[in-house]
Amino acid sequence: MLEAGEVRSFTPPKVLASAANGVIDMIRRKGGSAEAVFASAAIRMSDVGCPTNELNLHQYCNLFEQAARQTGNDNFGLEFGAQFQPRELGPIGYAATSSPTLGAALRNVEAYFPAHQGESTFGFIPEGDIVWLSYQITDPRIVDRRQDAELSLGMFCNIFRTALGKNWAPLEVRFEHAKPEGDSDHSRYFNAPVQFSRRTNAFAFRRDILSTKMPEPDPYLFAIIEALLRSRRDFMGDPQDIVSVLRNQIKMYLGERTPGVGDIAAILGMSSSTLQRQLKEIGVTYNDILRSAREELALHYMKNADMPLTDVALCLGYSELSAFSRAFRNWTGMSPHRFRRIEAFKK
Repeated sequence: MLEAGEVRSFTPPKVLASAANGVIDMIRRKGGSAEAVFASAAIRMSDVGCPTNELNLHQYCNLFEQAARQTGNDNFGLEFGAQFQPRELGPIGYAATSSPTLGAALRNVEAYFPAHQGESTFGFIPEGDIVWLSYQITDPRIVDRRQDAELSLGMFCNIFRTALGKNWAPLEVRFEHAKPEGDSDHSRYFNAPVQFSRRTNAFAFRRDILSTKMPEPDPYLFAIIEALLRSRRDFMGDPQDIVSVLRNQIKMYLGERTPGVGDIAAILGMSSSTLQRQLKEIGVTYNDILRSAREELALHYMKNADMPLTDVALCLGYSELSAFSRAFRNWTGMSPHRFRRIEAFKK
């Protein structure tokens, strides 16, 4: 049920056809009929010929589910993502590979992900020296999305491997879907422990690798690609996109210091006044988003019963536990101690 004032768009979300680059060849290599798979997914094979074509996201997810069934390869998406190189993603892939550092590459993917795929989240959750890259389709109408989750995390891992080498591995991988048969392949492809039935799709990495230089930075190419992505994102015009990007950038800073509007504006390549004007146009303030980012992280950290409350407060940018406790009571209507007792009782 929608909350009061919430509007759910009934326009099908889209994804750029570049995300399916090479799928026809892979279906055939696995002994399947590409014609049959595309017909089952109600997608024309010619639609994936141009990387800037738009595909219905539901049909795109179904394409890979059908490919897995038709080829008899339950890990079709996992294998597809493992071999998929960042530049094959089209504009957003080139934005990543032409960035100066891995951290910049990930920030650019996050900032322009709405231009690549709708009704989805791509962001980061910091936990001290560890950061989780999180991805999830948010459209509840798309139910069968296991193959998409596995291929997407594989694609994102390959952005890291572009900078860190083909043998780089995440610390841990998590998927929202249930544990499948043959799950040992997942650990082998990611070279990391894999868990299932988690709240989102994510993998963990060490924060200090973000400063690693990308091997082929290209400021000129990036300027061209960024203009394309920005115009596409702005054309799509969802005001929540910029809110999500800001919230995720704030979460990346919290724990080191509380970022000001100038810090975040600089990352997005704009002045503080321009950013504040854009937020005013959609009826929110920077402080609103800061509070929202803290609340999201607080609920995430509080579910880790082994994390002391003082550490939670520090990770959220509070210098004193009392300040965090007051804020948490405003968010949830209860104290942090009571919240943890209730969570423990649920278990």
